Amino acid sequence: MSVTIRDVARRAGVSVSTASRALNNRDDVSEAVRRRVVTAARELHYTGNPHARALKGVTSKTLGVILYDTHALTFNANMTRGIYDVTTPQGYSVIVISSNGDAETERQAHQMLRAKRVDGLLINSAQSGAAPLQRLTDENIPFVLLNRRLDDLDCDYTMVNYRQGGYLATRYLLELGHRRILNQLGSRKHPPGHERLIGYRQALQEFGIPFEPELVIYSEKAFENHAHVLEAMLRLQPRPTAILAYNDESAIPVLKALSDLSLQVPDDVSVVGQNDLSFASYLIPPLTSVAHPIYEMGARGAEILLQKLAWPAQQPWITQHIVFEPKLTIRLSSSSPRVRQTVAV
Repeated sequence: MSVTIRDVARRAGVSVSTASRALNNRDDVSEAVRRRVVTAARELHYTGNPHARALKGVTSKTLGVILYDTHALTFNANMTRGIYDVTTPQGYSVIVISSNGDAETERQAHQMLRAKRVDGLLINSAQSGAAPLQRLTDENIPFVLLNRRLDDLDCDYTMVNYRQGGYLATRYLLELGHRRILNQLGSRKHPPGHERLIGYRQALQEFGIPFEPELVIYSEKAFENHAHVLEAMLRLQPRPTAILAYNDESAIPVLKALSDLSLQVPDDVSVVGQNDLSFASYLIPPLTSVAHPIYEMGARGAEILLQKLAWPAQQPWITQHIVFEPKLTIRLSSSSPRVRQTVAV
């Protein structure tokens, strides 16, 4: 005899309507009740829930991707290309949604992708913390974090060592003789920016340079940085002799801002980007940048997700933590500062 929703409701100690709402991820069911119903469904091998059916071998051949920021066009293109190159040959379709860095939008993305019955998720946005990811675990929906990790949840992830990237770029400029380095970061909520700041401060400390908070500026969007850089360069005295751009895309308005101030790169100000995207070598001057293996990060995350989907249910899964190391690519946008602009330590 097949198990029905009534059996699940009876096991969980709730009404049939409550059990149905819980299994369909409705918001009007408490987390405690939802977990009780999901546990009962799993114990009874109930297959009415779409993800329970997936456990029985019926799959949608669809994956979900939740991005953090649609403004990071080139970054997202490289990462999703890595995902597509791995998953498409295996017959998977991919649904891509962006949270735009908003926790509520991210929650809605999770809900929509579960409703679409995706087989698994690749998640580049974790603004809501561990709760929605724990729900995926409870429902046996495999997922892998991309460019993220959480201290309070042990899960699979692939990411870049942004702390080392911030350190490498800052140390390089310090070795050239720069002492006032403007560090341009993205949103204050963006974890990679926080990691870069730690690397920046580590390099300053090693060279005995005091950390100056006014040399750190935040911008929500890459192309908002033009005005921010103009304001900072006019306000700060002595003027910074180098800029760590948030990424290669934001380096474009940075170069424009410096040109507007009649400052030459690198004679007056050195500029270093992040990600070493394909266009970096075509900028004028060609951009020194920290190379991050973004494509590889997306591809490896997709490989791990496909491994999880094929993994026998009875065998324990060993969580995978993959960290890619950055590399500095030196071009013509950076050089030693002019003697007259060097600040004594």
